[in-house]
Amino acid sequence: MRGAAICYRQSEGGGGRTGGMKTPVVDRDDTGSRPDQPRGQADRLPERVAVPGFCLITSSAYVEQELSAEFGQLPPSFLPLGVSRLYESQLDRLADAGPIFLTLPESFQPPPHDLARLAERGVNLVLVPDGLRLGEAVTYALNVIDAPPGPLRLLHGDTLVDGVPAAMADIMAISLNGDDYSWAEVELDDERVTRLDVSHAGSAAGGARPVACGYFSFSDPASLVRAITRARGDFVQGLNLYAGEHAVAGVRVSDWLDFGHIQTYFRSRRSITTQRSFNMLSIDPLVVRKASTDHAKLRAEAAWFATLPPSVQVFAARLIEHGQADGVPFYSTEYQYAPTLAELFVFGGIGRPTWRRIMTSCAQFLAACGAVRGVGSGDEAMRILCVDKTAARLERFAADSGFDITRPTRYQGRPLPSLLTIAQTTAAGVGLASGRRATIMHGDFCFSNILYNSRAGRIVTIDPRGLAGDQTPSIFGDLRYDLAKLAHSIVGRYDHIVAGRYSFARNDSHDFSIDFEATAQQVWLQDVLGDLAVDGVGGDSGQIRAVTILLFLSMLPLHAERPDRQLAFVANALRLFLRMEGGPA
Repeated sequence: MRGAAICYRQSEGGGGRTGGMKTPVVDRDDTGSRPDQPRGQADRLPERVAVPGFCLITSSAYVEQELSAEFGQLPPSFLPLGVSRLYESQLDRLADAGPIFLTLPESFQPPPHDLARLAERGVNLVLVPDGLRLGEAVTYALNVIDAPPGPLRLLHGDTLVDGVPAAMADIMAISLNGDDYSWAEVELDDERVTRLDVSHAGSAAGGARPVACGYFSFSDPASLVRAITRARGDFVQGLNLYAGEHAVAGVRVSDWLDFGHIQTYFRSRRSITTQRSFNMLSIDPLVVRKASTDHAKLRAEAAWFATLPPSVQVFAARLIEHGQADGVPFYSTEYQYAPTLAELFVFGGIGRPTWRRIMTSCAQFLAACGAVRGVGSGDEAMRILCVDKTAARLERFAADSGFDITRPTRYQGRPLPSLLTIAQTTAAGVGLASGRRATIMHGDFCFSNILYNSRAGRIVTIDPRGLAGDQTPSIFGDLRYDLAKLAHSIVGRYDHIVAGRYSFARNDSHDFSIDFEATAQQVWLQDVLGDLAVDGVGGDSGQIRAVTILLFLSMLPLHAERPDRQLAFVANALRLFLRMEGGPA
């Protein structure tokens, strides 16, 4: 059962669809109607209801095989979506729907951060035995949860829907069918739903009628359970029986996002983007168009894409055009139907074989960059990017926040130098007298700017820096900077901080601690980074460790709108400094 529109394959498990309330099965007369139902009741369209009732998000089966190969074995509501999971967006849209229950496969173990986050948002978890069909999973959940009285709102776990009237019961969200998947097509008589039929993928007859797109409201949850039971666990046939007893209205929605299939997932993901304030980003099915009021930065990014040699171009998003519109520079690249490594690292469940291919491709990209020498000095680029920039930004952070960068710090009670002293100490370890010539440099080679095309087995880079020193665009810099950017995602856990997946404590103004979720791939990836060597530089060498610390210190003023994140960066810089000095952090 996949897809925001109901992808009904009857042999599959709960497909992320379930719901909840205990109820007996009642006898029926030979017409199939409830004995206590007045004649003509099912002919009336639904009216507004006064009580909120409760909501069930059905996510009790794992995603389909193609999505599982991309993200790992996850329930649909746990799919990554930018810097969060899909369930966060679902809960935002159901804020006024009453108590919320979320079904999950019994075999699934949510990470501790997700358990805490769901509890924080008041979500009740319902564990459903693996392998149940959708209808069976719905009736199971409705019979085990202690649901409040009132209508049931049911949302499929791979679905986001806007524009449905929350104050109405007995409605079904419907939309036009634009994909060749198996959907539940809806037959309407005026506004009333008269029947649902499964249209299988490839059917010549499919697509003529609207489809149910994953949101339902039922005035009588007990009647729904009885209907599904009469249909022997078949969810679609249960809906038909329910609609025969209650006047169910088909409500057309224009904003429907389906995350249940590999194609629909990436199409839906386009409309939910994360972007920094200085960027103006627009995405259509073909291209990503990026503009910015920071003219120098934007032009440098476009120039980087435009001047790459072929050996590196294969690892970069394809530049379509660049120029200026209404006085604002822009460039367009081909839209990539692929996840970022940040999404895979923080929210995914892929295993070692896939991560091994990813890291191999990262090494190939860095080797291709390192093979092209520039005329400038790599040491000079590192001095500008790491030493000078960090000093200036630390002073800016101190002035803006009032944080004393000259006062000694502590990490988990261990005494450490001040931020200013740490910056000076680590700057001395960068190695600015190496005599290295400049090579091609991405300049922001962190997980959030690296996509992985699983079909090609190759990474694709986006959002390069394009500047090393002055405001003159250049593809050249120092490879050590890119290695440090990679380390600041793997060892530094930058993407976990941005996603808010960490535990932080501040014992006094300059005594901090920070902890991250323990994951199997974290330990393994850190080992792989240590084995990675490009152009004579190791991925976890002393130089790279030093630059990684400077990266976290230099980004402090860039996150002034999030003081909590700034302090997390401070704590993390202290953790990494202790690690560089041989401590246990």
